[in-house]
Amino acid sequence: AAPTRVMSDQNTLALTFLVVALVLALPVLKFLGKQLGQLGGAPGSGTVVGTSYGGGDGLFTLAEVSKHNTSSDVWVVIKHKVYDLSEFIDEHPGGVQAIMKRAGSDATTGFFGPQHPSRVHDMIDEYLIGKLVLETEKDE
Repeated sequence: AAPTRVMSDQNTLALTFLVVALVLALPVLKFLGKQLGQLGGAPGSGTVVGTSYGGGDGLFTLAEVSKHNTSSDVWVVIKHKVYDLSEFIDEHPGGVQAIMKRAGSDATTGFFGPQHPSRVHDMIDEYLIGKLVLETEKDE
């Protein structure tokens, strides 16, 4: 009976290790899937998924930006540039509410606060969709 007990303990230990490894791997797999999805095609194909992820040629007025103020459709302005954070909001380390405070408006002051390390300033360009313009500039 003793060898069966030892095998059972080994199986339990192996199963426990497997479950812990899977739990730890899920966030990594989710992140990798998101990163691969952003590529939108074969390397060098130039495909951009959606309107965000650096496809920053749009011109938007503050009135247009203000319509994007829900957690599923959230745009912000930072230093006169417009960012679509819809895909990022659930991943924000400071929580959804930190972004929602400025959803659809100018978030420059909050963005450049002490809570953001300098690398965040480079990462934000991934979500750039355009620049903020006056209504008169858009018509030109």
